[in-house]
Amino acid sequence: MFGKLFGADKQKEFWKWFTKHQEELYHFEDNQEELFDGLSQKLKQVNNNLVFEFSPIREGGVREFSISADGIKASFPDVIALIEKAPELINWEFYAFRQRIPGDTIQIKMGPVKLGYTDIFFRYGEENNKIGIELNIRNYDPENNTFKNAAFILLDGLIGEYDMETRISWIDFVALDEANIENLYPLTYLRDLVDLSKV
Repeated sequence: MFGKLFGADKQKEFWKWFTKHQEELYHFEDNQEELFDGLSQKLKQVNNNLVFEFSPIREGGVREFSISADGIKASFPDVIALIEKAPELINWEFYAFRQRIPGDTIQIKMGPVKLGYTDIFFRYGEENNKIGIELNIRNYDPENNTFKNAAFILLDGLIGEYDMETRISWIDFVALDEANIENLYPLTYLRDLVDLSKV
């Protein structure tokens, strides 16, 4: 009982701080380092695993603020509980977990590694209403962990953090055999596959 009250107090304190600084956070580009340090500290007082993301200012002047468990499933309840306590603020929308990024041609660059949806194909198996996937990655180097890190970021953007953690059971990584592409699915099909698994 006391633990729950303590947790609720931390959530209330976080949103109190956010509301007080909402104008500065809306224009965070003016003082990003200091603001993000303060925001991160307040968030980690709720749960040390929590991280955040801001969207650009959208049409209608809305900026989105997402709280993420950084892929750590044990912290999902704290993300959900915190967003449930979010205040209604003009020009703000609040989301639990990293959201899907619209589009089928996303590409990211991490150091020398450049990877996009079109560089990854997959095959899959189903078990207990979850999907296991083998990612076939163009130019994949198993000695370079950047490929895996980039692939995980792309997957979060494709299907969203929540579905990534609750709908995907396992992931294997292999180098793409260009001659075998016709026997594989394009990565973007995974979005449809995950949504079909919810029906």
